[in-house]
Formats: sequence, C-alpha cells, structure tokens
Amino acid sequence: MKKSTLLKMALTLVGAFMFTGAMAQNPPTPYVRYDSDVTAPDTIDYVTFKTGGTIMGYYALPDPFYHPSYVASGTITTGFTWTWTNPTDPGTAATFSAASNNYVQITYPSTGIYVINVAEKAPAGFGGCEDASPTVMRVTVIDPPTFTINAPALSSTCGDQPAQTVSAAIVEQVPANWASYAFLVTVEIDELDVNDNVIDDGTEANLHDFKLSSKLKTPTLTGTSPNYAWSFTTAALNVNNSHRTRYVYRFKKASDATGTAQGFVSAITQKSDYINPGIANLNTYGFTAGTNVTLDAGVATITYIVNPAPSTGPIYHIPNNYAY
Repeated sequence: MKKSTLLKMALTLVGAFMFTGAMAQNPPTPYVRYDSDVTAPDTIDYVTFKTGGTIMGYYALPDPFYHPSYVASGTITTGFTWTWTNPTDPGTAATFSAASNNYVQITYPSTGIYVINVAEKAPAGFGGCEDASPTVMRVTVIDPPTFTINAPALSSTCGDQPAQTVSAAIVEQVPANWASYAFLVTVEIDELDVNDNVIDDGTEANLHDFKLSSKLKTPTLTGTSPNYAWSFTTAALNVNNSHRTRYVYRFKKASDATGTAQGFVSAITQKSDYINPGIANLNTYGFTAGTNVTLDAGVATITYIVNPAPSTGPIYHIPNNYAY
C-alpha cells in the first residue's frame, strides 16, 4: 500500500503531539518521530558503539486507516506485520530481535553507517498488500567519546599563587547541537603539617555540577565536531593560616548518576544505554589523565600545595658573659 497524503499528515501530527507531550500516548515516551520525510530522511540517528554491539529499540507508526485506535490506546489490528531490513551496512549487518507488532530491537555490531527500512504488510483478509515504499532511517554508530583533562604546573609553591586554568578536551563524532556531557568537579581545601598530616580537613564541595538532567553543552561547551573543549579557572591558591595548604580538584561522575562507575556520560551514550544496561544503570566513560592529573579509582584528580615562607627565628650565640 502506498503511503498516502493522509498517512503523512497523520505522521506529522503524531510527531508534533509527541514532542509537545499533548494527547498522543503511542508510541510511548520517550520515543518521538525520527524525520518528517519517511522515504528520504536527512536526519541521522546517532548511537554509541558498545563492545558486543549496541541494542536500540524502534517503533514504526501503523497506518492510521487500518489501526485507528493505535495512538490513543496502542491497539493493533490483528494480522498486520512489519518487516525490518538493513539494505546498507558498514561491513557487518545489523540484526533484529524482540519484534512485536510494530516494535523491534536492532543490534548494531560495529561503528559505521546503517540504513534501516521497515514496511507494513496487511493480512490476507485485507488483500495481503505490502507497502512498496518502505520507511527509511539512517543510523550512524560512533566510537565512545573521550574526555582528557589537563592542568598547568605551578610556577612556584612558595606563598600565595594565582588562579589556574584547568581544561578538558572532549572528542565525539556528533554535531555541536547533540554534544553534551554530564560530570562533576569538586574542590577540597586542607591545611597540612610538615609531615603531610591534616591539621584542618576541609569539606569537599561541588564546584561545577553538570547533571544528567542539565549537561554541559554549547555555548559553555566550545569547539566543533568532533573536538570540543571546556575549562574553568580556580580561585587564587592562597596559604591559609600560615599552614601548608592543599587544593584538590576532582572530576567525578555527575551527582545524579546513581548506580554507575566514575566517569562521564554524553547525551548520545545515555540514549544508547536505554535498553542495555538500562536508564537506571548507565555506562560511564573514563576520564583520561593529561598533564598534572592523576587517576584514582576512576576519579581524575588535580592537587596543588602552596607553602608558607619560613619565618626566620632569632640568632643564638655564646653570651659575652660566658667566661667573664
């Protein structure tokens, strides 16, 4: 069955409802319409590659004439089927599983460009017709992002030091409008004795908190695909209370990223985890320690210690009256 003007209008309306949260219930949230052109889309569905393949779920919107209750209640008219195919792949074809009516899970086994088609077919009772112009989706599977942190060395550790600029270089093969990242930067200020024992144990405080729900993105994030950058400037590194003072900056997982290891999450990696391991237990991607940065249990750490200048005491001598 050819896609009619009525069907395309219905698809557009459903897509609009799903983006605004109005009325439409199916396909369920967070699924939204992929592209306004069903046969020649110019939108790319980006997916992060994971070892063993990345699994993503998709719905094809049923023909509204044959399935008039689908959007409101999810009702599919009995006997209709949807055939999913992968006519173009980067060398290894995608595989299809968990198919149920108009839903399918697709496993992408490698990075590269995939073209996915789906065609709806009516049962024999309705003529056994199959859509001769399948709906098309273009998928690009990309390598996981990298996140390299660099910090300057202090020109001196004697006395108060000026603020330092810490930078992050992020590489991900996505356009700037999809590049966004969740992570946390904390700061802790401690006072030490000559043996590095803590005299005053400072409280670790959140300095920059880019949550899963409020990621770092443009214009705060700078650069163009695939190279993005972000930096922050510390406060002045002052000697406190005439004690050796240690400033510790830590890059950690986002404060709202529960049940995950240390590291960062991008918008595309979070999307790619929707099915496996699931939205409650996302994959994080490890920080890379650049200059003057160390890694400890996945936390990237920058440590600066500033020292008070010694205070020279009085001179002691043999007194003049020693032998008087």
